Amino acid sequence: MTHPIHPLLVHFPVATWSLATIGDIASLFLGEQVGWVAGVLLVIGIITALFAMLAGLIELAKIDQQSIAMQVANQHMVLAMISWSFYTISLFLRLEGTTLTQPNIFAIVLSITGLLFLWAAGWKGGKLVYEYGIGVQQADK
Repeated sequence: MTHPIHPLLVHFPVATWSLATIGDIASLFLGEQVGWVAGVLLVIGIITALFAMLAGLIELAKIDQQSIAMQVANQHMVLAMISWSFYTISLFLRLEGTTLTQPNIFAIVLSITGLLFLWAAGWKGGKLVYEYGIGVQQADK
């Protein structure tokens, strides 16, 4: 396969985590059902992020180890893993056994913090593509 799969897979956790964070904030005003939906979105995002991270690791091996792009890729990877960690902790804080409950304020703050790290990871991922051409296939001349 010549096209990297990582950029395809990252859209799932980005979308679900972004919506989960919005849902967490909205649950403060709209109630427990919105908080439950946010929890389900967190689960989906956490699972799909594992696949995206695995695909990213495969793509990481294709980058020149001595390049500036590798430094940016490592920053991107660390920021994404931090985001995943914040969202995972936020999920566990709203679990009672296997039942999703209304997120408390700390779980919501963790969700918001996860989103900030996700944005930073996305910024670094964009730099990899648009500044360093990582994952971009050159057109045949």
